[in-house]
Amino acid sequence: MEFERYKNYRRILLFVFSLLLLWPALNSLSNSNDFEVFLGASRRMLNGLDMYHEKVVYDRYLHYYYSPFFAFIIQPFAAIMDYRFPENSILPNVELSMLMVKLVWNTLNLFFIYRICKYLLSIFQFETERKAFWFYLIMVFLCYRWLHINIKYGQLTIFLLYAFFEAYFSTKLKEWLKWTPFALGLQIKILPIFFYWKMFLDKNYKAMMMVFSLVIVITVIPFLFLDSHYYVMELQMWLKTINPLKSNHVVQTGEGGFMDIGSIVTKYFTMFRIPNEPRVCVTQLSISQMFWLTQILRLSILGAITFLILELKKIPQLKYNDYLQFSLMSIGIPIIFPHQRDYSFALFIPAVSYMVYYFLRDREILKPITTTFFFIGLLLMGCVIFFEVFSLDFRYWIIGVRLMGIGAIIFALFFFLFIHQQIKSMKAIISKP
Repeated sequence: MEFERYKNYRRILLFVFSLLLLWPALNSLSNSNDFEVFLGASRRMLNGLDMYHEKVVYDRYLHYYYSPFFAFIIQPFAAIMDYRFPENSILPNVELSMLMVKLVWNTLNLFFIYRICKYLLSIFQFETERKAFWFYLIMVFLCYRWLHINIKYGQLTIFLLYAFFEAYFSTKLKEWLKWTPFALGLQIKILPIFFYWKMFLDKNYKAMMMVFSLVIVITVIPFLFLDSHYYVMELQMWLKTINPLKSNHVVQTGEGGFMDIGSIVTKYFTMFRIPNEPRVCVTQLSISQMFWLTQILRLSILGAITFLILELKKIPQLKYNDYLQFSLMSIGIPIIFPHQRDYSFALFIPAVSYMVYYFLRDREILKPITTTFFFIGLLLMGCVIFFEVFSLDFRYWIIGVRLMGIGAIIFALFFFLFIHQQIKSMKAIISKP
């Protein structure tokens, strides 16, 4: 009886969750998001113009930072005639090309979410239907906002998370099919390169070569359709734009709202003024000091992740060992990489799912202080409360003091400590005669 009851609850939850996902998908059709930038860049490519020196959306400040390949693959939409639906139409008052590309991308995002959910269902096993239902309910409650803002603002983070799951947990027999989404994400947005370090630690040199080869193939495809000289120039401009040693990537003093470790250091250790944001400088550091402090913190986080992964490899008996290693790499990206906003925290979903699973499976392992700080981290990241319900001034303050970034660091720190405790406990069990 209980089994059937909770199975019905799951169906209701799935229905509500689907409606909640449709909300930002439909809302984004008539509102501005980053696809204005992507389509603007694609139109410049269509006309043989540079995409990286100039602002690609009218007279606004928006620049294009993704690879030329991404602008290339959405060219069919850029080529659609410039038609705008009239204001009295039941359709959104936007350009036809913008409506079409958003519809396609939103549909793909919903598919990616579906696949991520399928992977989570296959990874975690529950003794009762009741625990399974509570797992899904808590995950929807904690992670929905990340999915909402990714869909609403036309981001690629959900696709990247799907690509990571596909690469590491797919049962496809052909390896190149598993790694193709990963290679595509790496070619477009560079962030998946972080997982190259895990491939090296895994000694998975075959996967490294396969991904490298796939990236080369993907990069070469536009040569078949574009002027080769123009395409080479755009590739060079893109590489210059994303150069990690550029000053705007090292010391993030320009645009506000970033939540990675570099932006937090810049905010609290410089007097740089960002419009609409409060100044919270603790002490003034020089640019050189800023550079070294930022790099030391980034390397420290990478070092902690590397240490934990190497320790996990020594105890394959630990349940969900591979998933823990996967979660550690995923959690590092939005903290270490520059220019990461709150929607990048969707990459915390693997770590959050593991903690929720353990909370339901064996709550005694999670000490009260650990549970408390996990909840505080999630609260500060905006998981429990939608920051959008607050006034605009208060939201500017939340962004200005990098509250969500601080929450992410608190969560990551206690996630690292919890994994370390799990490793110690398992080693103690193994060492017993």
